[in-house]
Amino acid sequence: MPSLTYVERVTGCRRSMMSIRKNLLIWLLTGLVIAGLGMGIATYFKTQEEVDEMLDYELRQIAYSMQHSTSFMPGQLENISDSSRDDNDFIVQVWNMSGALLYSSQPSAKLPQASAQGFSSIRNSDSGWRVFSLISGNHVIQAAQPEEARWETAAGMALRMLAPLAVLVPALALLAWIAVRKSLATLARVTAEVERRDASAMAPLDIHAVPEEIRPLLMPLNRLLLRLDESIASQRRFVADAAHELRTPLTALSLQAQLIDQAQDSKERNEATKNLRLGIARASHLVSQLLTLARQEPDAHRPFVHLNLAALVRQVVGELAPLADFMKIDLGIGANQTAFVNGDEEALKILVGNLVDNAIRYTPEGGKVDVTLSNDSSGLILRVEDTGPGIPIEDRERVFERFYRIAGNEVQGSGLGLAIVKQIVQRHGALVEIATGENGIGAIFSIKFPSLSLG
Repeated sequence: MPSLTYVERVTGCRRSMMSIRKNLLIWLLTGLVIAGLGMGIATYFKTQEEVDEMLDYELRQIAYSMQHSTSFMPGQLENISDSSRDDNDFIVQVWNMSGALLYSSQPSAKLPQASAQGFSSIRNSDSGWRVFSLISGNHVIQAAQPEEARWETAAGMALRMLAPLAVLVPALALLAWIAVRKSLATLARVTAEVERRDASAMAPLDIHAVPEEIRPLLMPLNRLLLRLDESIASQRRFVADAAHELRTPLTALSLQAQLIDQAQDSKERNEATKNLRLGIARASHLVSQLLTLARQEPDAHRPFVHLNLAALVRQVVGELAPLADFMKIDLGIGANQTAFVNGDEEALKILVGNLVDNAIRYTPEGGKVDVTLSNDSSGLILRVEDTGPGIPIEDRERVFERFYRIAGNEVQGSGLGLAIVKQIVQRHGALVEIATGENGIGAIFSIKFPSLSLG
């Protein structure tokens, strides 16, 4: 699958930010609409309840007001009929106990006689009615109202109460849009600032002028920029140092090649050829050390495995035994027990190999190099002790720097072996220390591993 270009990645970021804005607006507006609908429905039902109570009270009052009419003569019926008409479509009917209708304020409305006193809801062929029945002497008085009129009254009151929502909801929607836009403006500014930067601009982003919600994102980003800056600076130093250190052996190789061309006899040619081969070997060793150092950079991690460090130490010491024999060095090892750590097997072999190789090369003929691996309460300790010239206290920190060599040192080397050791030690969360050997002779390199080095 082809990788995305920078423009495509930036466009994707902008689309993502736009989708965040859209999602926020959709959710906010949906919440407003749902809240408005819920408020409207709740208001309507509450209004309906209060309207029913109010109109029921009026029905009861009308019925009780008719109770004072002890007789219903034709003239009285006409007067009652005139007085009971109102704008609420109330109907008043009076029945005798035998079921005969004595009076109706709206003769066209046919309502059945209620069978019991109090409120009831009845339906006729036209519509539903709310009825209050009252027995007064030998008469049954009914006050009724159409349920449709009640619903219309409740709906009208609810609409008047909800009318402000017609203005409030759009105003809240506009306010939500402005709030989302202003809230995401900071993110847009940060995005623009990052886009304007070139590859060399690794300064941290300002986290003080951004909302608290964005700071958890910017703080890891600033730490990443810091690590990138350190990595780029390290790579630049590495390239500069490598170029500087390679210049000398390459110049020497060029001179040796010229001496071969200018040789007057076979003896001079053979001597120049020998020196050329030695120069090539030194240059190859330097390039190999440079590649090893690059592979041990902090950003070049490989997965750690569970391994037996004691077995690894025995293997590396066995490989270097022929070199010790050739240089007449007594090479001893005290790592018979098993000692497990989590680590990079290849890197740990390089670490042990560099320490032992350095010790052998710097120890004079007839000297001793002892390699031990022991356990204590703090973890594993690997010691490499020699009887060489030792390392002055003032140089014990600097010997781990790249290409640093102690003044007056005649042993050929690249000055990278201990720098590689330092990188590997840091990767494994270990510590390296240098001390003076027994009786003030030689040096002791101690690597203190935690019980389990996590990576």
